[in-house]
Amino acid sequence: MAKFIGRRLLAMVFVLWAVATFTYFMVHVTPGDTATAILIETYGEEVVSPETLQAVREKFDLERPLVQQYADWLVNAVTGNFGISYRYNLPVGQMLAMRLPNTLELGIASLIIALVIAVPLGVLSALKHNRIPDHLVRLVVLLLASFPGFWLAIMGIMLFSIQLGWLPTSGKGGFESLILPACTLSVGMIASTTRMMRTSTLDVVRQDYMTVARVKGLTRGAVMRSHGIRNVIPPIITLVGLQIGHILGGAVVIESICAWPGVGDLFINAVNSKDTPMIEGCVILIAFGYAFANLLVDIIYAWIDPRVKYSNAESGGAA
Repeated sequence: MAKFIGRRLLAMVFVLWAVATFTYFMVHVTPGDTATAILIETYGEEVVSPETLQAVREKFDLERPLVQQYADWLVNAVTGNFGISYRYNLPVGQMLAMRLPNTLELGIASLIIALVIAVPLGVLSALKHNRIPDHLVRLVVLLLASFPGFWLAIMGIMLFSIQLGWLPTSGKGGFESLILPACTLSVGMIASTTRMMRTSTLDVVRQDYMTVARVKGLTRGAVMRSHGIRNVIPPIITLVGLQIGHILGGAVVIESICAWPGVGDLFINAVNSKDTPMIEGCVILIAFGYAFANLLVDIIYAWIDPRVKYSNAESGGAA
């Protein structure tokens, strides 16, 4: 296990470097001048002039060759220094530390909502296989999976905030301000988790040991509690790990629409102003979230399921 974790950590470092490098050069090949974007997003178009553009380029060393800028950034990033934000004129690490708790709050709330709704629906759908409850659950899941997150967020604001006045339109305040973005972000997770829970439960209830337990006189509920749940959970843990990555990535759109002050909103603003240090910091954080969540899931999976062994001879797959 130790060698497996070591290999995965090395692979994680390579993935983060590759993602950061690709992102760095993609930002610079996109149309638009960085200095102009910084001035427009920060102060407005009226301040753009040859003098102000030159001042911005000199302040952030934008006139140096791109390869040299990248090399300097990479050396600093290895030590944990992701540079100074062009737009906010603050250290990127400081800004991410300020915004990350808000993203985690939104993500954890949406994950709890998804699990509370999806797990019972998936079990119900499996136990009522090919009956009316199963068909209804599958129809609901199909509808939920068909709605784009940004559309749901906009419709939710129009209905619950503008028309009914039940919830705040945007921003972060009390508990009410969390409801709309959390519910919107959870919709996609509800659909995928319900499908996975249904499939996993169906696989378990069809096993021979489940049939034998029923033949011995145990009720279906007792069989599920005693033998079924422990075998249904492992695939769900894998899916939850992937959902953690979805939270970091999917929150980009939801946070922007709902003006939730998290990493996603920070990322969108950085893209609009071509704030390269901030873009790099956000991308690395999101990529790290995906990679670390997958590593954590593999470790937990092996811990709760003794049948899973990680072979030293393989590249990290479960054997």
